[in-house]
Amino acid sequence: MKRLMKNSIFANKNFSLFFFGQSLSTIGDGFQQIAIIYLIFDMGGRGSEMAFSQLSLFIPRIFILLLGGVVVDRLNARQIIWTTDLFRFIVVTILVLFIAFDSLSFPLLYILLSLSGFASGLFYPAFNAIVPSLVEVTELERANAWVQSISQAAIFIGPPLAGLVISHFDVSTGFIVNALTYLIASLTGILIRNKEIITDRIKELHILKDFLEGFQQVWNAKWIRTILLVNLLGGLAVVGPLQIILPLYSKEVLGIETSQMGIVMATFGIGSVLGMMMISRLKTEYKTIRMFYILEIFQGVILSFVAIPSLWVVILAVGLVGTLNGISSIIMISKIQSNILMSNLGRTMSIVSLASFGAVPISQVLSGWISEMIPLNFVFVFSAFLLFISGLFGVIISKRNSSDKTQKLYDNETIGG
Repeated sequence: MKRLMKNSIFANKNFSLFFFGQSLSTIGDGFQQIAIIYLIFDMGGRGSEMAFSQLSLFIPRIFILLLGGVVVDRLNARQIIWTTDLFRFIVVTILVLFIAFDSLSFPLLYILLSLSGFASGLFYPAFNAIVPSLVEVTELERANAWVQSISQAAIFIGPPLAGLVISHFDVSTGFIVNALTYLIASLTGILIRNKEIITDRIKELHILKDFLEGFQQVWNAKWIRTILLVNLLGGLAVVGPLQIILPLYSKEVLGIETSQMGIVMATFGIGSVLGMMMISRLKTEYKTIRMFYILEIFQGVILSFVAIPSLWVVILAVGLVGTLNGISSIIMISKIQSNILMSNLGRTMSIVSLASFGAVPISQVLSGWISEMIPLNFVFVFSAFLLFISGLFGVIISKRNSSDKTQKLYDNETIGG
């Protein structure tokens, strides 16, 4: 047992603290996700209100992401993580107080969610950039699999548990749990000691100049440019339908109770975690960027089956899409982390996060709007087609670059190389 623990990545105290704190925090996010849905339904809202609530979270996050990457490259990612978790604890606590005094309105809800989104914009570049400073290069793939599984675990643990807790207590309880997890994550973040990258420009913070420098680095690398575009299109195709349409689809078409909604939404997260845990068992020749694009194609094909109004078909399809998404996300993150200098990683990861989140508000608003106009089944058909096309685009581009000096990134170079 001691030898097994010694060889485990969790023998690393700092990584263990980071993983424990952020696991609790993201499970709390799952509580928040379901609590917001319950709250909006209780306040008389529907698809458009859900869309605007998510929009309030993501628009500030997108704008602040650009600043976040620059700050991570100049400061310590650990400090950014624990301070933003503490700030979000305060915001959710204020939300609970407004609910308790029956003083919450939709505009006030949107303002509080925007403040949380502001903190998240600083948090995510730090979250995605800190791993190489906690573990050795040889452990990077395994560490990323565990770290990226955190957010997906929140999807399948948080929502069902939140549905159970809220149905037995009230919606405030879900937000209280969310607030406490932020507080614990902040405290564990304070205890972490990570490797700091010291640069000559540590005291010089030129936000626009530094961001443009990072953007130029990403734009000049064809493989990064292409993979981020494909990821952006994938987010546009999937996020809105899964976050906005799937709850409505489950309630209005599949006919399940609101308390059971979390189980359906959890299947994507369950699949994602399974995929992330599977990647270490894949042969190295499959851990390529071209495989990332191929997996996008398969996700599009499988997502189309969600349009079939059968609970078990929907659960199976969403779970399989999640599994493939889990594998592809580790391929993308690890490939980028292992080929970017640590001193530039914060800015690069902020652009990666921007590509991931950039399509989210558009996807959510369109999903909320479309849900009022056409059958919900058709939304999933269109989403599947867009996801399929994005993956096909990536495959075509990678073949056109077959004579490029970076060809090894598409075929031969493995994760961590």
